[in-house]
Amino acid sequence: MGIHRVERRMIEAMAVTPLIREVAQSIGWEEALAILRDVNQKEAFQRGQNLSIELGRNGIDELVKELERWGRGGEWEMDVLEKSESTYFFNVTRCPYHEKYKELGLEEFGVEFSCCREKYFAKGFNSNLRLVRKKTIMEGYDHCDFRYYLEA
Repeated sequence: MGIHRVERRMIEAMAVTPLIREVAQSIGWEEALAILRDVNQKEAFQRGQNLSIELGRNGIDELVKELERWGRGGEWEMDVLEKSESTYFFNVTRCPYHEKYKELGLEEFGVEFSCCREKYFAKGFNSNLRLVRKKTIMEGYDHCDFRYYLEA
């Protein structure tokens, strides 16, 4: 079955964090975080492209199935607000990434390790797919507001 997505991300975070902290001493905190964000966004875009190719389709239905697959095991808690051929809106009210980063003392990196990826994954998955998100649990809100739009 392989390693679970959340566990894999935690292993990556624990391996990369000392390097980012060391680099930050030389080039500054903001620049080091920008590099981390850039690397994760590029990886997420590529992952989206790969999934689209693997599935052979890349519409809202395929996105929903993929997001449901990520949430298997009850780690995520989410409320679906709207689903149509061109939209998928939901709020995440429990985030396993936030919980694990907090447990490991890595909360300060949560946005750069995880939250920054979703828009780029969407764009790689389908160049017409947009994500608008104004709140994340990682940033201190009580939920993440995911609003996916498939543009014509």
